[in-house]
Amino acid sequence: MSKIPPIFYALGIPVVVIVILLAVVLPRLAGGQFSDLSAFSVDGYRKDWATMQGNVYRLDCQIEQQLSFVEGKGRILAVKPTDITRGAGRISVFIPLNGGNNFEVGQRYKFKVRVSRDLLVVEELEKF
Repeated sequence: MSKIPPIFYALGIPVVVIVILLAVVLPRLAGGQFSDLSAFSVDGYRKDWATMQGNVYRLDCQIEQQLSFVEGKGRILAVKPTDITRGAGRISVFIPLNGGNNFEVGQRYKFKVRVSRDLLVVEELEKF
């Protein structure tokens, strides 16, 4: 029966830990789960939302205020995009009722939004 030298454990365990950390951290640095979507342009939306209708975008934003909540339907939030190169100012988004979502002013999210008529509907979200 061969015995594994302790040097393999001393070097192997840190290497495995580093690989696992990289597998967890790199996707977050690369844009998270919505990194394959185009970034939402606030200026383009304000200029002509009809050309964006039906399309899906990634919106990185910060919660500014809850504008409305309808039991059983969802809520409308005012958000401020964190990437001001694509436009500045507040916009409103509709978040359908998803169990357990609590939103507070100042929280930052990545939203997967669909432009539906003149409304931004959040399909998925990720807190960052």
